[in-house]
Amino acid sequence: MSSALSSTQTLEPPALPQTVEALHALIVAQQPNLSARLKLVAVYLVEHPQQIAFNTLAEIAEKAGVHASTLVRFANYFGFDGFSEVQRLYKNQIIDHPSNYRERISQLKKVEGKGEVTPTLLLHDFAEGNSLALGLLQQQIKPEVLNQAVQALATATEVFICGVRRMYPAAVYMDYTLSQIDVRCHVVDGQGSMAPEQMKWISADSVLVAITFNPYANTTTEAVHFARDKGAKIILITDSELCPHTQVADHVLIVREADVRGFRSLNSTLCLVQTLCVALGYARQ
Repeated sequence: MSSALSSTQTLEPPALPQTVEALHALIVAQQPNLSARLKLVAVYLVEHPQQIAFNTLAEIAEKAGVHASTLVRFANYFGFDGFSEVQRLYKNQIIDHPSNYRERISQLKKVEGKGEVTPTLLLHDFAEGNSLALGLLQQQIKPEVLNQAVQALATATEVFICGVRRMYPAAVYMDYTLSQIDVRCHVVDGQGSMAPEQMKWISADSVLVAITFNPYANTTTEAVHFARDKGAKIILITDSELCPHTQVADHVLIVREADVRGFRSLNSTLCLVQTLCVALGYARQ
């Protein structure tokens, strides 16, 4: 049995992922089979592509909470000879784009944690970080997925929007914007333990927009499962392909928010939400 398994693993190199997207798809498929340590690497890899591209092995291991040898084992598991080959995929993705992301990231790394922290310095940090994140948003959102999400909204009789904790402002903003273009919509936020009542009218003709980032809130999890049971379409806006709701959502939109000095932004999420709302407005004309 073990020899058969070993021979199977030797056949892995021909299917070696050639792009970051292919690697992420493979990680999602293999996630149930990964050990606890390898899962930590997988989550960090998917959620921090820029750091994977430009940080050292020791820095990545420290941030992921594992030993450097675990990164090598992770690379070997997916058919790579070493972790540097994994990093090369991420470097190539960034280098292939016209914007000079390498220089931007380098500037952020130089500024962070050095010298006196002033309001002007913080403004520079956050402006640069959000500029980078918005640039990546343009590249990573597939046009066909975006179009399908808008079409789902256009054909729905009503839209339910679930976003709690840090995602609550994005949910409320979407509710406000949709109401301005006369779309029947409701926010599911679980205030007063009223989540069941807030989503009780979800039907097969509805769309649930679930906005959830790690750690994924129980209220959103309940809304996703309820919507799936009712046959409603689900548009998922999340931060990782490893989000547990990706397997049941009809349309998945991945957003990499800026993370500067330990503070995560909402700019990219709000930009995507605004895009969905305005695109729906045009589709309804």
